[in-house]
Amino acid sequence: GRNWEGFGADPFLTGESAYKTILGLQNGGVQATAEHFINYEQEHFPTLESSNVDDQTQYEIYAHPF
Repeated sequence: GRNWEGFGADPFLTGESAYKTILGLQNGGVQATAEHFINYEQEHFPTLESSNVDDQTQYEIYAHPF
């Protein structure tokens, strides 16, 4: 699963954590990118279940940190 790559469920804290992590990597001379960041948290049976999210939820919760 990909849950270990995230910073939690809170959109604000996730955004702050991602920002600080990317700054830290870049200050160390490493190129940093954010990938697999939206709706990429399904652990079990990813090919058998759907993780469709409506537009409002997508923008207000999942995309907010980025």
